[in-house]
Formats: sequence, structure tokens, C-alpha cells
Amino acid sequence: MEPGCKIKYFLYARKSSESEDRQVASIESQITELTALAQREGLEVVKVFSEARSAKAPGRPLFNEMLQRLHRGEAQGILCWKLDRLARNPIDGGQISWMLQQGIIKHIRTYERSYYPTDNVLMISVEFGMANQYILDLSQNTKRGLRAKAERGWYPGPAPVGYMNNPQRRKGEREILKDPERFDTVRKMFDLMLTGNYTPPQILKIATEKWGFRMMNGKPMARSSIYRMFTEPFYYGVFEYPKGSGNWYKGKHEPMITYEEYRRIQELSLIHISEPTRLGMISYAVFCL
Repeated sequence: MEPGCKIKYFLYARKSSESEDRQVASIESQITELTALAQREGLEVVKVFSEARSAKAPGRPLFNEMLQRLHRGEAQGILCWKLDRLARNPIDGGQISWMLQQGIIKHIRTYERSYYPTDNVLMISVEFGMANQYILDLSQNTKRGLRAKAERGWYPGPAPVGYMNNPQRRKGEREILKDPERFDTVRKMFDLMLTGNYTPPQILKIATEKWGFRMMNGKPMARSSIYRMFTEPFYYGVFEYPKGSGNWYKGKHEPMITYEEYRRIQELSLIHISEPTRLGMISYAVFCL
């Protein structure tokens, strides 16, 4: 600590639910450890900021509020677990670095070390750069893994209604299985549609009120969901990934309907819906086929 300078601190704790922070201590643990550190070193904490937000892009409300209050001189220091709690993107990292160089921030104390305006600028820039690069690498590795999963024939995302992601496999490796509670009921909904005697809303009403059909979250299926279900190529065994990319894959999951049934349903769906919705579904159905 620079002699003769009584610094006030903002304590900032952050953790997101994304994979970037899987191994990071909880917000409560960060606050507990940093509060104990402040007491041991006699640091005056005037405000605690905590938010469960990712730092891979600018826009965290409490982080931005903290910077504004630092500019107003309400505090001159930051107490945080590690620098990557403050920023994992070059804009937020650049702001912190510039405020430190200008003396607006006089001290950043992490659990392991201190940073001052008189320190080598390159050091803190490298640490923020490493945090940003970690996010870039993580994003690329995640996308690569999802593409590889699609190429193996498994849809890389939540399974459509009637199916389920295998809960016994690790995330990213979960095959798509038949949902034992819903698969047969969803097939019955397709059967009703194939008769040509029912509209999607009528089928939804029958499934909800007569069959007691519920989604995995225990709620009834939404009207928009049944339209989406009847236009989803996944049910006859193929999927597009990413959506809108034009990259189609043959799935390894068990199809619920045949390709001929799918085409028949598209024709029937366009008959039973309103004109504005019909126009949108025509373009979607043509694209899928």
C-alpha cells in the first residue's frame, strides 16, 4: 500500500452459470474470503457489488455502476478474487487498465496479489488478455465439439418433445432417446394430424384435456409448440445444425414418423392455419423439404 493514502474499496464478486466459471468459487465464498482479507489488511470496504453475469461481453449493470462510482471518487480501490472476475473481454479490461494508469483506481487487490498505477502496464494487460483468450478458446472448442456431435448424428441441443437427452451421459455426449412418458402420446398426436380431421389446436386440446399430456416441466404444451412440432424435420430423422445454416445431418435417434408422413402433415398444416401464419410456414416447410 502506498504510504499516506487511505483508500476506500469496492468489493466485487462475480460468477456466471456458464462453463467458463465452472471451477470458480461461489459468490458467497468470494465475499467471505475477501471480507476476511480486508479485515486482516485493514482495507476499508464501502460497498459490495455481486452479480451472476458472464464477463465475456460488456454490459454488466453492477460492474458499470461500480466504474461510474469509481470515477466519482466514492472509492479508489477494488477488491476482487482474481482479475478475470472483473473482465474477460477487451473493452472492460481496457477500462480497468486505463483507470489504473490514470490513478482513478489506486489499488486493485486480488486474493493473491496487488496492482498499482506505478506497476508495469504490460503485466495487467497480459492478464486481462489471457482471460479474454480463454473465452475465445472456450467458444471455439465448444462450437467444434457441437459440430462434431452433429456429425456423429446426435442433435447438439435439448431434445424435442417426445424425446429426451440421455441423463446418464456427460454434457456434450448425451444421445437422444425416446421419452418413455411422452413418445407414444406425441406419436398419437401425429396420427390425429394425419387423419386430416383435426387442426393443431384441436389436437392440443385433446392431448391436454383428455390424455393429460404435459411437458417435462409439468406445464401444458403451448399452442406455438405444437405448430413447431408438426413442422420439425427431426421427427422423421434429420436435423439442421446450426439452425438456418443449411447444414443437414441424418440423426441416429429413432424417427417417430416417416418422411412421407412428414410431407403429408406439412400439407395438412397449411390448410388448418390462418393466412399470415400459413405464409410463414410455407417458406419454412419448403426450406425443410
